[in-house]
Amino acid sequence: MLKRGQEGSVAPGATDRRPGRLHRSWPGYVLVVPAMLALVGVIGYPLVRAFVMSLHKIILIRPQLGQPFVGLENYATVLKSPYFANAIWQTFVWTSVNLVGQLVLGLLIALLLNSAFPGRGIARSVMLIPWVIPSVVAVLTWKWMYDGQFGIVNSFLVRLGLIEKGVAWLGNTGTAMGAVLIESIWKGTPFVLIMLLAGLQAIPAELTDSASVDGANVWQRFRYVTFPFLKPTIVIAATLTTIYSYNNFNAIWLMTEGGPLRATETLTILTYKLAFRNFDMGSATAAGVLTFLVLLVFVVIFGRQYVKSQMEF
Repeated sequence: MLKRGQEGSVAPGATDRRPGRLHRSWPGYVLVVPAMLALVGVIGYPLVRAFVMSLHKIILIRPQLGQPFVGLENYATVLKSPYFANAIWQTFVWTSVNLVGQLVLGLLIALLLNSAFPGRGIARSVMLIPWVIPSVVAVLTWKWMYDGQFGIVNSFLVRLGLIEKGVAWLGNTGTAMGAVLIESIWKGTPFVLIMLLAGLQAIPAELTDSASVDGANVWQRFRYVTFPFLKPTIVIAATLTTIYSYNNFNAIWLMTEGGPLRATETLTILTYKLAFRNFDMGSATAAGVLTFLVLLVFVVIFGRQYVKSQMEF
């Protein structure tokens, strides 16, 4: 409560909640309305539409059946499918290995490129090449490299004496996922590298110099100076990498189409097959909604970690 004679003042750090405050802010709210309407149209409406479709039986090749309301039947069909559990596991492996691989490689390369050495500018440009190559071009190039008869990967390994004959990397259930993961990590690491390198360059040089003068070694400088400043950037990079890897369709579909024997079938691949191979759009949208909910959990977790890191910082 304000004391007598201080009716027009507000304590430092306090929020002014007077009606006049809201009245003076209305131009800002008006300017935000177009962006909010765009978000509702681009994100909100498709989500609501997908949920509504998931409650109906929609068979694309049988339009005469109409679109009867079936409630949660599509969700039960997807959850009871013998392929759903496999898709969940493959999605977990695919997303987690992509996340760890891209973060570790991106951080190591960023630390290297942040140091001074001859040709650093050229090295930074070269590291961006995988990221700027179109996704389809990159995937097909790696697919040819993995060819069991004429691929450069087999040729290189045979010359090194590591294998005796060509291996069908994308046709073997034990190697298909690993082969696709290598391409995905190679393609996505430069994006993480850019973010982490920008975060490293924002750290004041005086702090690391002071730590060096105080006798801190390389690991101690990274742990107590670099990492605390870089943690918010790492959380953002991890969030974006998780979302992109989780929804990455091109790499798997163009290289294996989810095979062999569903060894690389993630939730996105399963959803595509339900929609455009089984023509069951109701079950496909139900699988899509489940995919969205799983991804939303990851986003909330990373979001809380980001807020926590900002508060610590």
